[in-house]
Amino acid sequence: MGDAGSALWLSETFAAMAKALHGQPSRDQILQEITELAATAADGAQYAGVTLLRRGKALDSPAYTHPLVLCVDRAQSETGEGPCLRDPGDTSGEPVVRIENMAGERRWPRFAREAAGLGVGSMLSCRLNDERDATGCLNLLSAEPGAFSVDTAKTVAVLATHAAIALSAAAAVENLSHAVASRQVIGEATGILMERYRVTSREAFGMLVKASQSLNVKLREIAVHTVATGQNPAELRPADFAAARS
Repeated sequence: MGDAGSALWLSETFAAMAKALHGQPSRDQILQEITELAATAADGAQYAGVTLLRRGKALDSPAYTHPLVLCVDRAQSETGEGPCLRDPGDTSGEPVVRIENMAGERRWPRFAREAAGLGVGSMLSCRLNDERDATGCLNLLSAEPGAFSVDTAKTVAVLATHAAIALSAAAAVENLSHAVASRQVIGEATGILMERYRVTSREAFGMLVKASQSLNVKLREIAVHTVATGQNPAELRPADFAAARS
């Protein structure tokens, strides 16, 4: 394929990616779409997955195209090293890391030994920095050494940018939906208290707020409990919420 043809193909691919990603309504669906697009669009990729590094360096694998991805993530967790365990605060390095020959990788030798034993010949890992409570990585795997070129790394970086934008948009929608739902349930709880205890809307809302502050429980949780039980918020105890949090 010539340069013009390659540029056109990339343009069409990224247009399709953008449409697919922004058409997904939830974060989990976007993450799964990312993995499937990456496995299809990136030259040399056989498998793909998204790995999240949460607080305490716990790895989570919310989306993947093959169980091998889970095994590779487990190898990073067990050895305590690997491209997804790079320091999230380190912005000096490249956002995309290539492991061209897993059997000869020296940066993460214990992880590389485990991954090579699983049949991984090469790996490409690209950061997804817009994940809310975690640092994310989009990972591509191949059984063949040297499967990922510099051009492939650039392609994946652009995909990661589209993914970050889509994730941010999905987070905004989820936050708005949560806010609307919270407002609705607080309104319902206020109405119940007004009718049951013959108080004004201000007084009923104050009852909810006072219980929230004294119990150190979110106002929405107090409201949900009130709607479900009709109980006076002043009578609530921490034990009423312990089961829901465990």
